[in-house]
Amino acid sequence: MEANMSEKIKRMIDKGQKALAQGHYEAAGALFEEVVGLQENAHLAWFGLGEVALGIGQLDTAAQFMQHALALQPETPRYQQRLGELYGRIGLVKESVELLMEARRHAPGDVGILCSLSGAYVKAGNWHKAKEVLQEVVKKPKFKPQAAHYCLLGMASQQIGELDDALAAFKKASIMEPRYPDAWLSLGHLYFQRNLLDEAEKCLKKLFILSPQLATTLNLAGDVAMARENYREAANFFQAGVEKAADSARLQAKLGLALVQCGDALEAINVMERAHTLGVNEDWILEQLGLMFTTRGQLKIARENLEMAVERQPDNLGAWNSLIVVYNRQGESEKARQAAETILAKDPNYVNALINLGSWYSDQARNKEALELLRKALALEPTRAMAYANALWAMLNSSEENAATVLDVARAFNRNLCEGVRRQDSFRDRNRDAGRKLRIGWVSSDMNQHPVAAFVLPFLPFFDRQQLEIIIYFNSRRADHLTARAKASADKWRDVIALGDDALADLMRADEIDILVDLNGNTDGTRQMAIARKPAPIQVGWLGFPGTSGMSAMDYIFIPPDPVLEQGGWCSETPWPLPDCYGVRGDMPEVAVQPNLPCERLQRPFTFGCLNNFRKASQKTIELWSRILNRVPEARLMLVARGGRDSTLIRYVESQFEQHGVAPERLDVRGYVSNLEYFDSYNEVDLGLDPFPFNGGTTGYDSIWMGVPFVTWPGDMLVSRMGKAILENVGLRELVAESA
Repeated sequence: MEANMSEKIKRMIDKGQKALAQGHYEAAGALFEEVVGLQENAHLAWFGLGEVALGIGQLDTAAQFMQHALALQPETPRYQQRLGELYGRIGLVKESVELLMEARRHAPGDVGILCSLSGAYVKAGNWHKAKEVLQEVVKKPKFKPQAAHYCLLGMASQQIGELDDALAAFKKASIMEPRYPDAWLSLGHLYFQRNLLDEAEKCLKKLFILSPQLATTLNLAGDVAMARENYREAANFFQAGVEKAADSARLQAKLGLALVQCGDALEAINVMERAHTLGVNEDWILEQLGLMFTTRGQLKIARENLEMAVERQPDNLGAWNSLIVVYNRQGESEKARQAAETILAKDPNYVNALINLGSWYSDQARNKEALELLRKALALEPTRAMAYANALWAMLNSSEENAATVLDVARAFNRNLCEGVRRQDSFRDRNRDAGRKLRIGWVSSDMNQHPVAAFVLPFLPFFDRQQLEIIIYFNSRRADHLTARAKASADKWRDVIALGDDALADLMRADEIDILVDLNGNTDGTRQMAIARKPAPIQVGWLGFPGTSGMSAMDYIFIPPDPVLEQGGWCSETPWPLPDCYGVRGDMPEVAVQPNLPCERLQRPFTFGCLNNFRKASQKTIELWSRILNRVPEARLMLVARGGRDSTLIRYVESQFEQHGVAPERLDVRGYVSNLEYFDSYNEVDLGLDPFPFNGGTTGYDSIWMGVPFVTWPGDMLVSRMGKAILENVGLRELVAESA
């Protein structure tokens, strides 16, 4: 009797599974329900009920049935796999990963389980682990991976900044299955991301053969045409894409942008209206146009779009905020101030405007007003990283602040943003072999035409590659000949701008970096919040920001050999003096140094000069320089200021010296100029004056290179002892003043 019952249940389960496979969910469900009524512990029937519920979209019910099946048969890899996949679909990401890892332990050779696990890692945002699993999949013996596997591997590599690996995977996929559209689409997007437009167009040729009518193909074609500035062609592609996906607000917005560039104003307005009906605001489109052109440096057209945005919607505070940046870069500092004040009149607590107006005051060396605004921003949003960065810069420029107050703000940044994300990692799993190479990681957005690259690139090729491995984490889309030079000097190169902070920290941890050097600090392009997660056992700050980070995750800060700085009261890190000097400046242009003193050669009055940004001219600096000019009544002073052609700014600078008895005609206030013009300006300076407390860094090296000595008065922080270090290195110790 029992044997007959068992045989009957087996037949019913087989019949139910066949019905399930054919999509006959009602019949399959009835059979499985009858089985569990006859035999409560029939795990196959419970699992079948879970598959039926899954098939009709009842995910929570499916999870309950599958959980019951797994409880009855806890070491069944198939149950673990399907339930793990289901957990991922209902948002239980952590549980999904854990269950699929368990399935993998029970069936290590099951490729399906590995693929499911890689998908779970993707949903968890752990692309590094996803890549590891996918690499295992494609290397499985006796398994023939498909193009789709390599596409997934490429996507994982792309997400963690390993673009060369991504490229190799996508290429492999396109070779394995030349008629697989996803391979060419992925490859095309990667080429586009790397600005390799010719290669992206080759992929598009394939796509137009394989899937010419897909909206994704047309979208990529439009993006490439826009990058080529072929705006009419881009508009045609986006138009075709819109016809295939009429409800795509993104394609409508892109079409509008292309038509604006074509000059088709009426048609652009029509498209924008359609985009608006899909949820896109017209002023938002104009705002995005403005942002796009601002980042490209096309300030005139950026300004036109942003001004149109605020004309259409005066309460578009985002557009007003972008206008502050544009006006500043165009040298119209008064307009920048007015834009910021317009925002604050509408919303006195608009934090972005407080930060930007604070930066505006800081650029004019009005550090007291700057810090009032920046402290208000921090009081409103104590977790706004940019407010801390701008406040710290203003404090370094201010003669009214000191090392203790700077350190307090830096430590508040650490307390409010960094401590909560720091990982407690003992790094015990590291290779302790004393004979292995030491891995040095360099984090920078400035491996391009930038002073940081000028200091780092001269010595990178001289590292002993038998003992050291160099890995550079590059956080910028702006690449040039210096980027190529940096890349050639590295053992591994990571493009990381697309990575979030957790993903970047995971990548650094997986790379097993021994010493991580942050070359940004509180500068544009910083990755401080990834570094705050403590992905390396030793972390060091150098160059970018000439002051303390305040971060408990940072162990050391490089300094010039200086007994005052080595005491360390000014910083949270342990100061580490570099031997001989703080840095070596390279990438000097070919600008001739003219003979003799400029006052003699040009028959002009003796000229003092400071070619640093005027924001470094603290109140005490202005007072001291005025005393010098009053002692040498025929002398002039050359200065550089952001927006130096703005009459309002010039008048403000003149007024600062007038209150100390210096007539305006004795000042030569200049705006920013090209690099060659900047260097040639030193040929007009007889003697340089170093600002304080923020000394010249790069400009100090430049001044000496161009044969112009300068006088400095050192303070008690790194930023205020740079001039001393430079002068002592070239044997000009007598120009380091002991008092003023």
